[in-house]
Amino acid sequence: MGSPAADQGFLVVASPELADPNFSRAVVLMISHDRHGSFGLILNRPLKSMLADALEPVEGDVPGMAEHVPLFCGGPVSTDLVQFVSNAEQCGRIVAPGVAVGADLAELSCATAADLPVRAYAGYSGWGAGQLERETEEGSWIIAPAAARHVFEIAHDELWATVLRDLGGEYAWMALDGSRPGDN
Repeated sequence: MGSPAADQGFLVVASPELADPNFSRAVVLMISHDRHGSFGLILNRPLKSMLADALEPVEGDVPGMAEHVPLFCGGPVSTDLVQFVSNAEQCGRIVAPGVAVGADLAELSCATAADLPVRAYAGYSGWGAGQLERETEEGSWIIAPAAARHVFEIAHDELWATVLRDLGGEYAWMALDGSRPGDN
């Protein structure tokens, strides 16, 4: 796959050559991508805590709900902001099949009551106009289709390799040892 073409709902996967430690083996769900820039959430950086550990009680929070929502690092920008991703298509804006973003705690109460998965992401990943395209052309990022299983089902420590294996070819090779076949 080449440069990002869709406006949302795809993954950008860090190539082994990407030197920025913020994105080493990162898998980023793109929430928006247009001529003004790109906004996404790193899916595979758990913070080993729950939302309740990071928030003071908030009006509209269903008692105990935040105790069941895992907290992830969405990226290095504005780490004091939290973005929610759920499997409840009635909560927020759909960015990929079975993946909705942008709901607030009150809206998410229906998702957690129905045992639908919800994730919280502190911070986000952002690129200025044309930056993601340039970095993709330079080989820093690999574009892949997004699915709900990437967000909710695949273990965070297996996500990078799983997405690459699913792409096949030279990407599957990268998943084995973190390099391109010609680099041996």
